[in-house]
Amino acid sequence: MLTREESALLTLVGPATPMGELMRRYWIPALLSAELVPAGRVKRVRLLGEDLVAFRAPDGTVGLLGEFCSHRGASLYFGRNEAAGLRCVYHGWKYGADGQCVDMPNEPPASSFTEKVRHPAYPCAERGGVVWTYMGPTSPPPALPELEWALVPDAHRFVSKFYQECNYLQALEGGIDPAHISFLHGVLDAGDEALRDLDRASAGFALAAQLEKAPRIDVVDTPYGALIGAERDARDGMVYWRITQFHLPFHTMPPTDPKPDPVMHSHIFVPVDDVNLVNWCISWHPTRALTEAERSAMSSGASIHILDYAPATSEAYGDIRPAAHARNDYRCDWDAHETRKFFGVPGVGVQDKAITESQRPIVDRTRERLGKADTAIIRIRKILMDAARALRDRGTPPPGLASASFLIRPASVLLPKDVAWVDGARAQLVARPTTAA
Repeated sequence: MLTREESALLTLVGPATPMGELMRRYWIPALLSAELVPAGRVKRVRLLGEDLVAFRAPDGTVGLLGEFCSHRGASLYFGRNEAAGLRCVYHGWKYGADGQCVDMPNEPPASSFTEKVRHPAYPCAERGGVVWTYMGPTSPPPALPELEWALVPDAHRFVSKFYQECNYLQALEGGIDPAHISFLHGVLDAGDEALRDLDRASAGFALAAQLEKAPRIDVVDTPYGALIGAERDARDGMVYWRITQFHLPFHTMPPTDPKPDPVMHSHIFVPVDDVNLVNWCISWHPTRALTEAERSAMSSGASIHILDYAPATSEAYGDIRPAAHARNDYRCDWDAHETRKFFGVPGVGVQDKAITESQRPIVDRTRERLGKADTAIIRIRKILMDAARALRDRGTPPPGLASASFLIRPASVLLPKDVAWVDGARAQLVARPTTAA
């Protein structure tokens, strides 16, 4: 268990908090590039406890500004998207994408007040169909992360996101937990028709029902985070390793499916504030385009994706709030829950969302009891706390800032028992973006 101080260190992400300051040293996905149209509507964004607005100027430049005008605090969500900046409709103050006030039409012509006003703003860059922002103090910011999925051609990847009502760490811990798939995503009887009856969103996880329920878990630190290996016995003296990647501060890559030519997956658990997050879900193939069948399944919410949203609102992320939520029991099929599936909520992504939200907005980690199955959870918490404390106490740059450190992949491998799993899987764990666009 953690102390209350340790739990707060891990979970609180607002301005001036140690974890919030750590996360600000990395590039953060803010929204999809397609969400912003030149000279189009402004969108609300909330990141690390800050209310922001995003817009794309007529020339295509993306701006990310504090939502509330530096003059009298009116919302810039209603701002006019004009050439060279966003204009507040209250008194006409206009801000460039860098936050510099460039016009104050309600001030005397001779006034130089505009030069003295710089509104909160964060630099943005686009890669992989995503608008990334840097909220830290380093100028210039570090290079953009060389994530393989963001470097391959558009046809090779599928990116979605959904809003989640809990602290980021609960969702992240689900993403690095090798043992839960045999339960949360499993079936009651692997020998009956349940495997065939699984909904499409769970079909890719059907193997979970057949896996050893208590894998032996090993964690190896890396310069950017950690490798998490879950070992299960296989036939003929071999062992089956499912390997998860964790990259600071909130990237995870679950193991690939045990089949030829697998699609790879990743999550980015981006904190909105202390009790909400945006769960970015990415599927990609390094060397080929996703098939129509794969893309159609993902569009329908298969695997890690959730695209069935409630009616949109104009609040931050009001257009990506899942239709399955706590108020409707996540659309649980209680008959399936009793007779066929270990958890009757349909869809792997919704199952993960439901169970991590059920832990309350911030789980009380002073009361939990962790065992050997939680080895990865314990280690990742320590990695995050160590990085946050080192930055706070000594100004030590966080691990994994080098853009090339993101060139990693997850894996699933069969190895002889006497082969060290990291050595045996090493070639599969490194991305080589030869197909980069």
